Amino acid sequence: MRYVLQRLFQFLIVFVIVTFVVMVFTRIGSRDPVRDLAGGAVGEAQIEEVRQDYPYLDKPLVQQYVYWLGDFVTGDLGRSYLQSQEGIDMFKQRLPATLFIAFWAIVIGLLLAVPIGVYSAYRRDGPFDRIASVSSFGVISMPPVVVGVALLYLVVVRFGYFPTVGASNYVAPWDSPIGHFKNFFVPALTLGLGLGSVWSRFLRADMNLTLQSDFIMLAKAKGVSPGRVLWVHALRASVLSLVTSVALQTSALIGGAVISETFFGPKGIGERLVFAIQGNDILIIQAITAVLVVGVVIANLLVDLLYAVIDPRIRHMRQLG
Repeated sequence: MRYVLQRLFQFLIVFVIVTFVVMVFTRIGSRDPVRDLAGGAVGEAQIEEVRQDYPYLDKPLVQQYVYWLGDFVTGDLGRSYLQSQEGIDMFKQRLPATLFIAFWAIVIGLLLAVPIGVYSAYRRDGPFDRIASVSSFGVISMPPVVVGVALLYLVVVRFGYFPTVGASNYVAPWDSPIGHFKNFFVPALTLGLGLGSVWSRFLRADMNLTLQSDFIMLAKAKGVSPGRVLWVHALRASVLSLVTSVALQTSALIGGAVISETFFGPKGIGERLVFAIQGNDILIIQAITAVLVVGVVIANLLVDLLYAVIDPRIRHMRQLG
């Protein structure tokens, strides 16, 4: 419990620092945040409406942040006057699409990384390991935009089964599993290929060390089957780096989602963040950043707690500390 409280306190510090820095950046070069939020070249009536809705925008930065933080805690995520939309409605409309893209990208990445990483370590320096290494480094060297273009022409255009650019919409899996698959498979694959390539390298390196450990030799000497040694004992002891990388990639997936949402749709938070930055939609930028910080920190907290489940030695060390 003490460890969890310490992590939550660290989360609060990180949240305040990151969101305050983002707010400062949105004000750099802005002579009038009220006019920027209203949309720039607008009439005085629109500017006065914004000023009445958010009177704290004329105050010093620290006071602005305190007022904004109070609104955020109570569920007021601001308003986009450029699109005449409340921030909470924007998240309800766009966040599910980004979450599904990120979730399926992680699933695809793990489905690729685990068998490739384990078997590459088991057959180290063999033909499979060499082919997997070259393929992984080839995919890693390609930016997501290149992977997106390749999949667009090789999968979407050629086969015609998946929606073309801008034609896909958000479909929940419980509404239409087939429609959900058609709309999210290629966007998730665009990100999952890169994730799987990186994670397979991490897992291979850790598996190589684990397979040379004394407890693996002891398990073999006791007559434990090779499959159980490899897929249970060795894999469990080798996934810490993999689990850590999954958590660290949470924020990067949002940036990658911009590519997927641009090429394939459906439109999510990543695409909306780009539009907000281009239009200096300051409250939407702050809201999206804050939600991302919360998501990333929660993911890392869950991973820290998962460490104790994977490796009991970590749990005992925390109890002693």
